[in-house]
Amino acid sequence: MVALPVLLLAMPGPGNILRADNSAPADATAPVTATVRLDYQETDYHAINWSASLTARTAPFPKEPAPASGKIVRGVLNFGDEASNSIPFVWQRDAGKLFLDLNRNQDLTDDAAGTFSAPLRRPLSYQTFTNIHLRFDTPAGSYPVLADLRFWDYGTRPGCSLGLRSFWQGRATLAGQDWQAGVIPNGLSATTAADQGYLLLRPWDRRNRAFNTADGSLEAFAFAKKLFVGGRDYQVKRILETRNGENRPALEFTEQPVALGELRITGQYLQRLMLPGGPYLVILDRPANMTKVPIGSYSQPNIVLAQGGATAFCNSGQWPSGKRIFVDDKTPTILAVGGPLTNSVTASRHGRDLRLDYRLLGAGEATYQLADANRSQPPEFAIYQADKKIVSGKFEFG
Repeated sequence: MVALPVLLLAMPGPGNILRADNSAPADATAPVTATVRLDYQETDYHAINWSASLTARTAPFPKEPAPASGKIVRGVLNFGDEASNSIPFVWQRDAGKLFLDLNRNQDLTDDAAGTFSAPLRRPLSYQTFTNIHLRFDTPAGSYPVLADLRFWDYGTRPGCSLGLRSFWQGRATLAGQDWQAGVIPNGLSATTAADQGYLLLRPWDRRNRAFNTADGSLEAFAFAKKLFVGGRDYQVKRILETRNGENRPALEFTEQPVALGELRITGQYLQRLMLPGGPYLVILDRPANMTKVPIGSYSQPNIVLAQGGATAFCNSGQWPSGKRIFVDDKTPTILAVGGPLTNSVTASRHGRDLRLDYRLLGAGEATYQLADANRSQPPEFAIYQADKKIVSGKFEFG
């Protein structure tokens, strides 16, 4: 017998704005477009992580900083397909120093802003250099980013990744509600592509909360050209505007007429419900048990539950089956998602070992994960033979 506590979630029931274009003809059937100008914003957290292609070299560059004792790694960081965006570097690993050739002239001694230091902690084979401002060339002009660079060298092949600490954002007023809307590039090639990267969309009052494209919050998601949010359907387009002689990104949200069907949700405590794989990407924030969405066929949903600071999430890969969700305009569609959540453990024998598999289950037998699990209070177990306790203990995280 396994004794685990039962989790029950319960929930009590300024940027730049351009609203609809006033120059549009006064036609009730004409589409209404809201244009959102985006401003560059830096953060103290990583909004997304990029991988960087690192080409190592053994020969010194024409000009390098004074050598330091210990191992030295040198090479070129490649971002995207443009050679102009490649950055030569010298990493003096044992000294915790990084030198970037920001002007790309093969001289690593003439970049005043290209020298960075990392705390000397063990192991020296992994170091993070912070607050690095970079600029990349794109067809739309020069593109700035703030990033932290992580280098590693475990004796075979050195590597590097980038934690992006900047994105573009603004305030959008859609269906009478204010939202923070933004774009986060997914690698350098996404800085100009209209249908790549990530779209950030969350209520305006949450704009100062940290987020990451992989944190399960669903606040940032793969860019969607068709979006259902706030009870309205939108065609979403990414454009460039010229402001003060510079090209700056903007978003256009154009309302689209669409037929709706009824969706009945049987679970509870939903913070955000997302239906992908259909005619529109459907986003429902704190939806009622009965709501309406565009008719069509959808993939399994992504879900965030929240109550009193506790958050759990479920993505479409954690559903027990691959059945699609069909919504029509004739019969309500029943969707079992959400809480309450229950700890579940199955026990199976493997030779002389007893294997315990844990799942946090919600409505529809979907599996959830806690966003911030309290590791100071690990789950406990007890095994009985008849009425006699044989062994008990606590699980370890791993």
